[in-house]
Amino acid sequence: MLMIAVFSVTVFYDERIVIVAEQRPDASEEDSFQWMSRVLQAIDSIHQVGLYCLALVPANTLPKTPLGGIHISDTKQFFLEGNLHPCNILMCPHTCVTNLPKPRQKQPVGVGPASIMVGNLVAGKRIAQASGRDLGMIEDQDLVRKHQYLTEALQWRAQTDPDHVLYVLLNAKGVAVCTATCVQLHKRAEKIAAALTEKGSINTGENVVLLYPPGIDLIASFYGCLYAGCVPVTVRPPHPQNLAATLPTVRMIIDVSKAACILTTQNLMRILRSKEAAASVNIKTWPTIIDTDDLPRRRPPQIYKPPTAEMMAYLDFSVSTTGMLTGVKISHAAVSAICRSIKLQCELYSSRQIAICLDPYCGLGFVLWCLASVYSGHQSILIPPFELESGLSLWLSTLSQYRIRDTFCSYSVMELCTKGLGTQTELLKARGVNLSCVRSCVVIAEERPRLALTHSFSKLFKDLGLSPRAVSTAFGSRVNLAICLQGTTGPDPSTVYVDMKSLRHDSLNYSFRGLSNSLPSQSAAYLVRYQPSHTDLYADSWMWRRSISANSVTFVIVIIKGNNIQYI
Repeated sequence: MLMIAVFSVTVFYDERIVIVAEQRPDASEEDSFQWMSRVLQAIDSIHQVGLYCLALVPANTLPKTPLGGIHISDTKQFFLEGNLHPCNILMCPHTCVTNLPKPRQKQPVGVGPASIMVGNLVAGKRIAQASGRDLGMIEDQDLVRKHQYLTEALQWRAQTDPDHVLYVLLNAKGVAVCTATCVQLHKRAEKIAAALTEKGSINTGENVVLLYPPGIDLIASFYGCLYAGCVPVTVRPPHPQNLAATLPTVRMIIDVSKAACILTTQNLMRILRSKEAAASVNIKTWPTIIDTDDLPRRRPPQIYKPPTAEMMAYLDFSVSTTGMLTGVKISHAAVSAICRSIKLQCELYSSRQIAICLDPYCGLGFVLWCLASVYSGHQSILIPPFELESGLSLWLSTLSQYRIRDTFCSYSVMELCTKGLGTQTELLKARGVNLSCVRSCVVIAEERPRLALTHSFSKLFKDLGLSPRAVSTAFGSRVNLAICLQGTTGPDPSTVYVDMKSLRHDSLNYSFRGLSNSLPSQSAAYLVRYQPSHTDLYADSWMWRRSISANSVTFVIVIIKGNNIQYI
């Protein structure tokens, strides 16, 4: 970075630190993001303070003093007026704003706002209301009411449609090496539940680590834990050629989750007990390790059913780009809510096929890989991302071969295809690869949006029939995994004008073209929240406050101005 300005702004009646730096002309977006991440870590570890904003502007654009230094007051004024025009920006309000208002207290008994509203209703006065499109009859209404747990849904599907294929696993050559019908998945989950009871002596409510490569064994072990009343914890397995760097993370998650048992394969069990592993961690203190390649033929005496939907279904652990380990407890009610919301938004039903090419260990990727098919009944074609190292065109060829309309991938998969296949579009076209069937290609993002990558991907493979409108990005938080999952029924992007003053107060007010504080913005998605207890979608397009809830799926509005991105 060339020159740096540090100042403070008042947010919520307190001073917050803002850093503005000039970016070198030859610095890439990746280099800039890595530099910003290192700055955040250094300030947090040395000074124990959090930054409100870290912005990078093009070189030689900051106001200068007569002596050649940075003019701090003018820079601050430009920041407050929205005239700084950064090329990269990183907002971290959650690390420094610690004086948020307390939740609203319960009103005393008497005449309050609710009583006044009821009085107006009784008097016949009309009040404002919000109404959305009617979703009509939901085909799984009885399923939702009778089977509020995924274990019940799997048992129901194994009885009513036992031969329906839920999962198909492909290898690097595009050949289906493993499939799982409803009854096969149910029976294998029963065997794993019996193994947990017999070999592991696991009690109800104890945590069990699932250590598997991406595949169907991971899915079966997850439901086996639920059948046994255990809490599954999915963990990315260590890399055999890099145990020194990857095995300590596995050990840390096992220790933090206080897991009583590890379910894994024979190969990974040998790695955990190898001499190479002993050089990185203490292999003598591993919990009980159960090899699921050799399972008993017995069934468990009974399948566990949680007494309430608010009990914990699984633990979701992930490591951020700054190296911070975060774990979130996901309840059965939250699992049902997010699966139902994804089903409605993506229009999933039994005759549908989707292709998934991402890591299935946390967040929305885990939900799509392991949970959504059992809930909605659609068929998921699973493509492990590491298989693309042997066959770069595997994912795109699968979309063309199976005529897939909806696919989900990660940024790493998209980047691999863009760099490796960008010059081979004519060869792919000669092989018959046609992507005109793809209706939606959703990137499951666990990091900042990478607009340049998605635009390059759409442009490169446009010759193969890929529609530019098909490519979109899903956003989420650690609590709500699917804040924005734009489906095919969403509106086309349109230009709207937003009041910049309202953005600084974390709200959204529409303005008009030509006004001094109006910001031309691209409306990528309407603000919609799905409440599981209703059958309507309610839209608040004129006012919004930050909301994170595990029982709803909320669509946020992303403000895009040139290369600058703001999350509302």
